[in-house]
Amino acid sequence: MAKIWIARVRTNHELAWRVPPMLRAAARTLRLGYIDRVLSGIDGKPFLAQMTTYYLAALGEAAARARGVDHEFHVVEAPEAALHIPDDADAVLFTVNTVAAPATYRIADDLRRRGIPVVLGGIHVTMLPGEAAQHADGIATGEAEAVFDDLLDDLERVGRPRPIYRGGRIESLAGLPMPRWPRPEEQDLCPWVIPLQTSRGCRNACSFCSTTRHQGAHRRHRPVEDIVAEIRAYQESGFFNGDKAFFLTDNNSVSDTDHRHGVRDTTYAKSLFRALAPLGVTWAGQGEISVADDPELLDLLAAAGCRTLLVGFESLDQANLGDVGKVGNRVEDYVRRIEALHRHNIRLIGCFILGLDHDTPAVFDRTVEFVQRWIDIPQISVLTPFPGTALHARLEREGRILSRDWSRYDISHVVYRPKRMSPDELEQGYRDVLRRVFSWPRMLGRATRGALHAVEPGLPRPSTWDRWVSILAPNLVYGSLGWVDPEDAATAQVHGARLDSVRPVLPAESAA
Repeated sequence: MAKIWIARVRTNHELAWRVPPMLRAAARTLRLGYIDRVLSGIDGKPFLAQMTTYYLAALGEAAARARGVDHEFHVVEAPEAALHIPDDADAVLFTVNTVAAPATYRIADDLRRRGIPVVLGGIHVTMLPGEAAQHADGIATGEAEAVFDDLLDDLERVGRPRPIYRGGRIESLAGLPMPRWPRPEEQDLCPWVIPLQTSRGCRNACSFCSTTRHQGAHRRHRPVEDIVAEIRAYQESGFFNGDKAFFLTDNNSVSDTDHRHGVRDTTYAKSLFRALAPLGVTWAGQGEISVADDPELLDLLAAAGCRTLLVGFESLDQANLGDVGKVGNRVEDYVRRIEALHRHNIRLIGCFILGLDHDTPAVFDRTVEFVQRWIDIPQISVLTPFPGTALHARLEREGRILSRDWSRYDISHVVYRPKRMSPDELEQGYRDVLRRVFSWPRMLGRATRGALHAVEPGLPRPSTWDRWVSILAPNLVYGSLGWVDPEDAATAQVHGARLDSVRPVLPAESAA
């Protein structure tokens, strides 16, 4: 029996609660003890837990059972300074995304000096296997389902991993195990939102996104009955209750679209939404704004319980959208489509990227104005050329990459040379946008405006208070970007950053 640890280094780049210090101070000054206790209880806790390590633990346990071996799988997630592995570990498996790579490498090097075998996998390792191999006894590229059995076989036979496991992509997503979350009474890692796998892959291949390269252009879906069964299992166990929502981790929950070739297929989305409707759950997903052009799909989306949709608007400049391959977005249609979603009681997390090639310093004011008028929950980032993307390759050819310190690839630092402003102008402009967009008057204004939206007759309509809170709360989470010092992820960890971090994950990187 082997003791196998599955690990992930937390960074200050994830969705978590970060209560503004002035709010805590106000509660104490006014002697609002209950509110102060509530704020203390949520401060630093993840708003959206990362599923990967808990899914890998379930995957490992399923593989061990099939082999008739009782291996132990332990999960640890912590920042670099707090991630500890005991000496009796037989192997440590890390999932690695780009911003966490330097810290993960340092921990892996230390573990190997202690004689503990290390395997590195995840999106960053798949993109840069040669780099990762310098810090590991073995690396795993591609998807874990295809390699776990081989890894266990090597650990059982020779006690060490082989140098490389080539996972590729599995054809079928049927029968995937449920993540092995701790029981809520022990530690409720999903007190607000439960991640739920539905599909993998993306046909659109936007130049800044690594999903198509990592998961493929072919769309692969879990059987709808598997998704329903997982939700019912969560309901029956008490892990899910009426105070929680699901988050569908698919990059496009509303369509199997290939805008480059004029393909739009909503067959799977409609079958999934029809199956979700009777379950009485609410959920958030990611999808394209063009869902608003299909009245039947939009009605099904609302009836299925979708209350929040994360949409990649990316830019208010059509030339920028063409450059990055976001050809399904039409700026002139944004407002009409937003209003249609709002009429269906669907809030919008609007994603915008600053620093695209047609952006000048005027982009900052324009973005703030649009967000305040139309977007419920903004997610604003600096253009980040993640390794393995077409964007990174192009900027590399053009000699515009300024840094290969992966800890700065956190969507908040400028690591390349913009075309129409200086790097400092872009970074300072980005900080100013965050300060303005996430000011208290603007957050409260967006929450109030959203709570008062008219809703189509016949659709569920939560109370005005519930709608107001459901917009303000994620604004506070995303707004934490404006309440922390812009220090590098690795520096923050080494200097004792809190166990639960504060910066949001770009969807393109969340797969790792």
